[in-house]
Amino acid sequence: MISLSSFRFLKVALWTPVVVFVVLMILDWASGNSGVLDWKQFLMFHVLAFGVPAYIAFAAWATRALSRTTEEQIVKKIWRAPLMFIPFYATPWVVGGLGFLLFGQLAGLGLMVMWVALLPYLLVAGYVVAGLSVALYRTFFP
Repeated sequence: MISLSSFRFLKVALWTPVVVFVVLMILDWASGNSGVLDWKQFLMFHVLAFGVPAYIAFAAWATRALSRTTEEQIVKKIWRAPLMFIPFYATPWVVGGLGFLLFGQLAGLGLMVMWVALLPYLLVAGYVVAGLSVALYRTFFP
């Protein structure tokens, strides 16, 4: 098991990206620079492309899994986290595409596979955050 201070650090590291992103969304909206005009654009940008609800679900699942593992297992999970996030990210795209298809919009077909185009960006950003998290963890908890 890990110490309480390590657990708190990892929990903060896990939830920080979603907090930062939501704050940036609010600042963007408050400054008037937001390009989101209607609910479809909001759905496309924030829910699907940026994956905010998917990350919240992933962070909740990962937080629960943190409490039952050793330090070595946690570091391995941090490195696997970008890959483990893929199903959480893909699910809203596929479900949204099916929803559009059920309402007669053929754009749902494209929506069901469009997430694959964003996957390289997701993996690069994920591994940057994972590397930073491991580096900070090793710095503060040698």
